[in-house]
Amino acid sequence: MDMMALLFFLYLITMLFALKGKRTLSCYSFIMSLIVSLFWFSHHATDTLMILL
Repeated sequence: MDMMALLFFLYLITMLFALKGKRTLSCYSFIMSLIVSLFWFSHHATDTLMILL
């Protein structure tokens, strides 16, 4: 699964938990989604650019 698709899936699960009224599962899944998002951002922010001039 692509990493961006995984992020959208995790946030979808979070929203579904929130709509179902499962507050603790929604909070935990949001925290997990946020951690994965921050990891993916730091991966791209520190990646070197392959620019040939």
